[in-house]
Amino acid sequence: MGAYVAGLLVPLVFTILLRNSRKKRGLPVDVGGEPGLITKEVDKSEDGGFFEKLHLGEYEWLSYGQVFESVCNFVSGLARLGHIREERAAIFADTREEWFIALQGCFRRDITVVTIYASLGEEALCHSLNECLVARLVEKSDWCGLNCPRVEQSDKLV
Repeated sequence: MGAYVAGLLVPLVFTILLRNSRKKRGLPVDVGGEPGLITKEVDKSEDGGFFEKLHLGEYEWLSYGQVFESVCNFVSGLARLGHIREERAAIFADTREEWFIALQGCFRRDITVVTIYASLGEEALCHSLNECLVARLVEKSDWCGLNCPRVEQSDKLV
């Protein structure tokens, strides 16, 4: 009989004691990051094309906890904008830290993700958005001026 009482009381006591303790997510382990930009040069080639030369610094690493917090903030932003579960979202950005955080945030919210590669250009972006019928477009801030005349949901940008 004593074992049954202990089997009931021990989990109950631990639940009460640990209920208000904050979850400690994130090991002090570096999981990902990117180098800081030192300088950026634009060179014009002989055939009229442009080349960007980037001089990068040391990597700035993030821990699991920092990434988890960023993902939670992104999900909260989507919910606040009224994005409901099982809607589609398109991510139009370079594959980097922000892209991964947006992707993980969409997965946490049960959102179907359409990835549109940043190197495709404006015409391919418009075609992809029209084909996929997305409810939200997650894009890099310096691309916000792209003009897609046939996109009906163009006012829903994140």
